[in-house]
Amino acid sequence: MQVLAIRLSSMGDVALTVPVLRGVLAANPGLQITLVSAAHLEPFFFGIERLNFYGVRLELYPGLSGLRQLYKKLQAAGPWDAVLDLHSVLRTWALDGFFRLAGVPVYRIDKGRKEKRALVRPRNRQLKPLRHTTQRYLEVFEAAGLPGAVAGGEVIKANPRAMASLERFLEKNGLRKEGRWIGIAPFALHREKTWPLSKITTLIEALSKEENCRIFLLGGKTDAPRLQHIAALYESCHNMAGVFSLDEEIALVHMLDAVVAMDSFNMHLAALCNRKVVSVWGATHPYAGFGPLNGNERFIVQVPPGELSCRPCSIFGDKPCSRGDLACLEKIDPVEVLHKL
Repeated sequence: MQVLAIRLSSMGDVALTVPVLRGVLAANPGLQITLVSAAHLEPFFFGIERLNFYGVRLELYPGLSGLRQLYKKLQAAGPWDAVLDLHSVLRTWALDGFFRLAGVPVYRIDKGRKEKRALVRPRNRQLKPLRHTTQRYLEVFEAAGLPGAVAGGEVIKANPRAMASLERFLEKNGLRKEGRWIGIAPFALHREKTWPLSKITTLIEALSKEENCRIFLLGGKTDAPRLQHIAALYESCHNMAGVFSLDEEIALVHMLDAVVAMDSFNMHLAALCNRKVVSVWGATHPYAGFGPLNGNERFIVQVPPGELSCRPCSIFGDKPCSRGDLACLEKIDPVEVLHKL
């Protein structure tokens, strides 16, 4: 059986397909899956047997006519026994429609949008755990007659070539794996999910006093200047933001003993590499179904809703703080995070 699965973005959500793909493939030996996603995210899927990665650059397929072109390319790469839409947005709805017109069965994720709105509405908020995103992915496969499970443990693997490249970099910079290595990814896409840098600095200062402990700051190229100012203050702190390719970053995460992250891609990456993840939550809440996997829910740090009735105020952290003071983040003490580490 050959199926086409589609999850075009974003990084964290694409990464969360990995444990589901591994679990479904393990349960269905005759299955071949082709995953359509952003081309630069291919390193997530290294070493998954019977999975073909179909990388696309969405900017090359603008508008409905562009999506029609993409559909024709995907259709030519078949034939497909089913299409599984793990994204359910306007782009994928268009692709779904083209495949349905061609007679291909299409199965689409239930994102639980109504439940999520109830979770964050100011009045009569229904604060209860919703199904995890990985479970929602799995339900799409089950609807297509493909049972499975969400695989645990180290599901995102390090590419040996990338690991060798990383090791050369570390050796060149005099970094040898001794003692405890802690990664800190202090940024998220939205301010309402980002712990203040002053508190990150306090945490780094405390960790820098530990014997034989090194801190690695993680982020993108645009984060590098801000993080360099912090790294320069502490001999044991190293700014790795924007230094590596994605597959090299995955290799680095595999070398870390623990990671401190926001509700962000880095949280999911570290958890799926089977690292200990201490995650800091502000405007969003793990109940929305985006919490860290592999037992890392034990290391979540957040202000209890009973202490701050306005949270969670959004699913993705993209709404301005109604109080204006980001209390959900300001109230989190670095000592709490240090204790979880």
